[in-house]
Amino acid sequence: MTIAAYQTLYESSVAFGMRKALQAEQGKTDMQKKIEELEEEKKDLERQVNELKAKCDAIEKREAERRVVEEKKHAEEIQFLKRTNQQLKTQLEGIIQPSKK
Repeated sequence: MTIAAYQTLYESSVAFGMRKALQAEQGKTDMQKKIEELEEEKKDLERQVNELKAKCDAIEKREAERRVVEEKKHAEEIQFLKRTNQQLKTQLEGIIQPSKK
């Protein structure tokens, strides 16, 4: 090979190396941008998770309170019905007893 051929080969390889270095730098910049976007998305998702957990906790607390109120109301209704039933039994026995005498 002649000196000119070696020089052309050298220049071509230098140009190739420069192109690859620029491509790598561009790829690095793109990846850093992508990383920043993903980190921002991660923060948003974590915020959403925290908001949803807070909503879930509030709903669970509200439902537990409602359940307690409903159970108390149910127990009171049962007691009322038992008292009413006992009074009606007493009245019925009072009506039936004098008839037997």
